[in-house]
Amino acid sequence: MALSADGKTIYASSVESVFAYDYDARAVKVGSPKEVVRGMSNNDLTTRTLVMSRKSPGVLLVSRGSSQDFDLAALDVTTGLAQLKAFDLRNLSSASPPFNFNTQGRLLGWGLRNAVGVAEHPVTGGVFSLDLGVDGMTRSGRDVHENNPGEELNFHGYLNSSTEHQGGNYGYPSCFSVWDTAIPDNSGLVVGDQFPMAQNSTLNDVICETNFVGPRLTLPAHVSPLDIEFTPDGTTAFITFHGSGE
Repeated sequence: MALSADGKTIYASSVESVFAYDYDARAVKVGSPKEVVRGMSNNDLTTRTLVMSRKSPGVLLVSRGSSQDFDLAALDVTTGLAQLKAFDLRNLSSASPPFNFNTQGRLLGWGLRNAVGVAEHPVTGGVFSLDLGVDGMTRSGRDVHENNPGEELNFHGYLNSSTEHQGGNYGYPSCFSVWDTAIPDNSGLVVGDQFPMAQNSTLNDVICETNFVGPRLTLPAHVSPLDIEFTPDGTTAFITFHGSGE
């Protein structure tokens, strides 16, 4: 859920859509839903994180995960899978059809398996997400899933006119962040470097490092960071971990 800056609209999501509800806090009354974003149905990772920008009022951030643990469909940016987008709801009139997630919106990043935690820095307006890594990780045929890949804190630029740091591919499902460097065929990888499950001429450590966007911070494997909150002055961020049985 998300609340508009003026407190008069509540946004809530289903697997498929984002809905807007007129909200009267004094009367404790919620109006009928209006669909504002649609086209997000998929299996497995079915939650949709919503964040309403305070630096760019009317802009709604929507995060959509992949349809399975290793989702090859996410290699195609047109599927809308494993992506974080921004929608300017000021461009949506009462008579307008809802935005289509796959074909519309401002692409902040793709190759994000399941960016559940999303936040806007309260001072700079920078957009950050927390991406949950895959389960069952292997490297050159060996099981390394206990301590790899690391979870990621990623940066997605700002919601102003600049597109710097936006629209890039953050690796999934091709490349992942190193947490434990004790992996096969390690030729100098350190924590936070990007690596594939197996190396060949078309996908290897060098290609992962040069062709994909790396994290700003790498967290331990399987801690499942679900939310990030900044203090009002932006000097400190709090990250909550869910943890998993992996």
